This record gives sequence, C-alpha cells and structure tokens, in this order.
Amino acid sequence: MHDREKDLIETVFDEQDNFIRYVRRKITDISDMDAEDIVADVVFNLYNKVSIEHQVESILAYAYRSIRNKITDYLRQSKTSIPLDKIDSASGLILAEVIPDPQANIEIELQNEEVRQQLYAALMELDAKQRAVWVATEMEGYTFKELAEKWGEPIGTLLSRKSRATKALKAKLKAAICEGVEDEIPQ
Repeated sequence: MHDREKDLIETVFDEQDNFIRYVRRKITDISDMDAEDIVADVVFNLYNKVSIEHQVESILAYAYRSIRNKITDYLRQSKTSIPLDKIDSASGLILAEVIPDPQANIEIELQNEEVRQQLYAALMELDAKQRAVWVATEMEGYTFKELAEKWGEPIGTLLSRKSRATKALKAKLKAAICEGVEDEIPQ
C-alpha cells in the first residue's frame, strides 16, 4: 500500500463523522442513509483517484469539495415522493386516507381464506385414496398417467376416485355455502 493510500484511509477514518455532519448541515431534510451514501460515493471516488496516482494536494480539501459537488447533484434530483401524512386540500383528509390501495380488498381476502378453509375441511373428510388423487391432480399438477405409473394403479381406478372425490367436494362445499348464507339471514 502506498503512502498516499494510507493517508487517504487515515483521513477518511478520522473525518467520516465530520463528512456526514457536513452533509446533514447542508441538506436538512436528508435521511441518514442518503447522507452516508453521499459520503461513501465520495470516498470511493477519492480512493480510485489516489490509487491511480492522481496528484491531490490536500486530500481533506478535495474530499469536502467532492462532497459539496455531490450535495449539489443530490439537490438537483427531482423529488417525486409526497408524504402520506400531508393533508389533501380538496377533501381535508390526509393523503393516506384519500388514496385507496387496489390490492387491499379485505373482504375478498377474507372470502378467499374462508373458501380455502372450507375446501381443506372438505378434503379432510374424503376417503384417503380419493383425497390423494384429487390433491395430486388438482393441486400438484400430476397427470393420471404419471399417477398410474407412480402408484401402480390403473388409470380407470384413479379417474373414478377423482370423480367420486369431486362430487363429494362439491356437495360438501355447497352445504357449507348454504349454511353460511343461512347464518347471514336475520331470523
């Protein structure tokens, strides 16, 4: 390691906190991570310049000038983020309440979860062989030919088990749905 590289490492180690404070003084609304990113980028560039033997008279002065230039670049970047706690002038509500999340339809999620639970309960009531063939074909993606080879069963037997399983599942799920509708009807 050359003397200039040692000087740079020593300077950066001694001055790192001062560099970050300098960035925070110049940009009051900067996050800690962004301030550290600016300093890290400058240090990386400094190290590359020193390691390829560029002559820099004062490493510390060069570092602060580079940080100031990075701060200018940071301030020139367009700020597209809007705080969600800002009050919407039209409605008087905070933006988080005004902006709906199309992915967050809780009613549909609850219905899907309820259907999954009903299906699981109905599957558990099936005969083990019927359940195995239904799960293997419908949920795991096996073909009847693959299952016949894997389990050593005739395809016709597997087809009839699945048919019986499907009929039983439909009946159990229909009963569960009807029961749920009856629970919602006021007496």
